[in-house]
Amino acid sequence: MAKVLRWRKRNGLTQVRAASLLGVSQPYLSLLENGARPLTAQLRNRMKTSAGQDPQGGSDDLFRAQLSALGYPGFTHVTKARTRTRPDNLLMKVLAQPDADARVVEALPWVVATFKSQFDFSAMVRQAKLHNLQNRLGFVLQVSAVDTREGLMAVRELERARLLQEDTLCWDSMPAATREWMRANRVPLAESWNVLTRLSAEGANNATGPPTSTASAASSSANTMASPAKRRTSMCSP
Repeated sequence: MAKVLRWRKRNGLTQVRAASLLGVSQPYLSLLENGARPLTAQLRNRMKTSAGQDPQGGSDDLFRAQLSALGYPGFTHVTKARTRTRPDNLLMKVLAQPDADARVVEALPWVVATFKSQFDFSAMVRQAKLHNLQNRLGFVLQVSAVDTREGLMAVRELERARLLQEDTLCWDSMPAATREWMRANRVPLAESWNVLTRLSAEGANNATGPPTSTASAASSSANTMASPAKRRTSMCSP
């Protein structure tokens, strides 16, 4: 077993998390794990300094458990978290992830639609500005069709603070070819917020049960996605 794979297994990391910690793409991580690429001194140093880290204070397993505790229909089969987190805090923690499970990301519109009356929108906007999450948060609020007075005010403030830099919706390790495909196939709202995602209002409205994968069809269209990337599902991947 390659050293990188042993390191990832020992620290209980997903490929997405491990790739993020090492600063490489998921496909490249697979090559490293299979011994098809050399393990450089720089990567060895990152493995030493990153072991056991959780860079954004969350994990996909934890997010799934918290969504289950909130009653999200797509994770009814997941063991519920012991403590019930604030829905707005959960939303912001997920949006802060460089890479997150697409099934978790596609649950966010449900969180907005179900708990928007409990949101502290002012605090969310402040946090978004502090961590450069304006585009992600603004897009998610609009794709969720938020309609409360506070929510609409938050969208307007986020629009004024919109970033010019292109962002993803929690898939920063997205391969370059997939990024090109995403730019050509995203919905106008995602383009307006400069976010690379396939999440749409239609998809958000359907996010009331287990997600359906569209990765295979889009992978064929892009004709570039390596096997680890293909396992990303539904709205966060093409």
